[in-house]
Amino acid sequence: MPAYFEMSLQFLRKDLGPDFIANFDAHLERSGLRFSSGCWEDAGLSQAEIAAWNQKKLDSDFVLGYTTHCSNDYKQTLYSFGGYGEVRGYWMNQYPAEGAFTYLIIIPESEVLEEGISIFRPQAAAELTELAKGLWQFPLVRAIQTGLEMADPPLSLAELRRGLPPDLSPLAVVERDCHPYDDGSQVIELTQGRPGLLLLDNE
Repeated sequence: MPAYFEMSLQFLRKDLGPDFIANFDAHLERSGLRFSSGCWEDAGLSQAEIAAWNQKKLDSDFVLGYTTHCSNDYKQTLYSFGGYGEVRGYWMNQYPAEGAFTYLIIIPESEVLEEGISIFRPQAAAELTELAKGLWQFPLVRAIQTGLEMADPPLSLAELRRGLPPDLSPLAVVERDCHPYDDGSQVIELTQGRPGLLLLDNE
């Protein structure tokens, strides 16, 4: 398995409704992530079938147990985006006690980084920034964080609310009342469409 770049979209359980995933999938399409297929044994499933399965899992606050077979987990999706060879998305319910859950979009690091170094290719950084700005327009997204595989996991929404700096390799998007920590990142106020703060890594 290659190392993956990760874009993490975080949501609150209180915002979950019966058409949540169907509406989110439609927004992914509008943002440039076109459905290709399910993953692995789910390759033959339609987008609607994957959405129905995952909606039921989220509705039940499902968390995969240590002894539960992975076939019971949330189903993953492959997308076509930006000419990348692999773009995969999947749900994770890693903060059930905090009433929050996450959608992860991953791309092999080798496709977004300069060869041999952890610096983003300019075209990849620009494409990922535009993707994040588009995804932020889905009104139920509470934060977008990005990182590389060996980095620390994304901060929880509760930690962001306390003013801790989000993961931003190379960017993050947070609500305006999540004041960014003064860590040297570039802060851009988003004023077109849904307001928010776009944070860019200056390193």
